[in-house]
Amino acid sequence: MLFISCGKINTPNAESEKIFGTWRFVYSSGGLWGGGNVSFDATDTYEYKENGTFSHRKDGQLIDQMNFSLQLGPSITSQTDQLLIQYGTVGYKQSFQISNDTLFLSDEVFDGFQYVFVKQ
Repeated sequence: MLFISCGKINTPNAESEKIFGTWRFVYSSGGLWGGGNVSFDATDTYEYKENGTFSHRKDGQLIDQMNFSLQLGPSITSQTDQLLIQYGTVGYKQSFQISNDTLFLSDEVFDGFQYVFVKQ
């Protein structure tokens, strides 16, 4: 049986609520070799819904879908409290910042990728 929540997930602050919506990929950087994640292109979108559902689409086709939660906690790179997205129940985390219509995501692992998305 599959249960999907219709309510709104808990958010650590008002700034974190800006994540809700659909975001189009612009570019990435970092990674082990520093060249970014070459599997992403301008057709990739991320969608974060208020009910805690995350979707990744490429060229309109669903690539991945899972639950997510928002937290405020220490970042692996800065050791200061940052807004964090946790994917799945024990999945990986990304820190994020939003400036105007731009979303900056950083993998919370050493040699991880950084991503830039714009709001659709």
